[in-house]
Amino acid sequence: MNYPSLVWHLKRTELFADFELAELEQVAVTTPYRSYQPGEVIYRMDDPADALYFVRSGLVKISKLFPNGKEAILGVVGQHDTFGELLLQPEERRPTQAEALERTTLIVLPRQELQKLLATKPDLAMKLIRLMAARLFEAQAWSATVSAYSAPERVASLLYRLAREFGRAHSQGVELNLKLSQEDIARMVGATRETVSHSLSRLKKDGAIVRARSPIIVQIDALKAFLEHEH
Repeated sequence: MNYPSLVWHLKRTELFADFELAELEQVAVTTPYRSYQPGEVIYRMDDPADALYFVRSGLVKISKLFPNGKEAILGVVGQHDTFGELLLQPEERRPTQAEALERTTLIVLPRQELQKLLATKPDLAMKLIRLMAARLFEAQAWSATVSAYSAPERVASLLYRLAREFGRAHSQGVELNLKLSQEDIARMVGATRETVSHSLSRLKKDGAIVRARSPIIVQIDALKAFLEHEH
């Protein structure tokens, strides 16, 4: 059978993998697609937390903006990933901003529909809790990395993670198919652009990076060796 494309995409997401197709078709009725252009904001900090999002295609940047105008990039979300899961209270506000990095299509599950599902599917509630716990663990682990690692190590650690998640095979190593500038990397590792530039040069000299400009090409084993050697 040719199932609706939305149902197929929901089935590929971790939260809905165990759902029966008939159940997914019911979800799909209330779950529209929304498309975004590169640089378009999906939601801003302090917006109502009114929906859960699944990435059908594209990439989304999750960041936090500060009163002094600075931005910290907390992560990048790709195909079949979920974001915007903090939906605990009706008056919940977004603690972060979400922005499309490239042309992106999202599946949008309204908050009230999610709550209906949670009331009838305890397994879904447990998966959502596990997802939130994993995000918290990742945030704590990265916070510890930022505190304990030097700038080159933080850049190497970030590139290693991104290469494993978003990388694709290239004749010279692994290509990061992300349009990330040095300024973006700086906002992800808590450093200045100049520091990131120096760090990339050092990693290239050590053979961990083949091409330092976007799209970046890395040697995953060399990145891992760099991190292990430094410690």
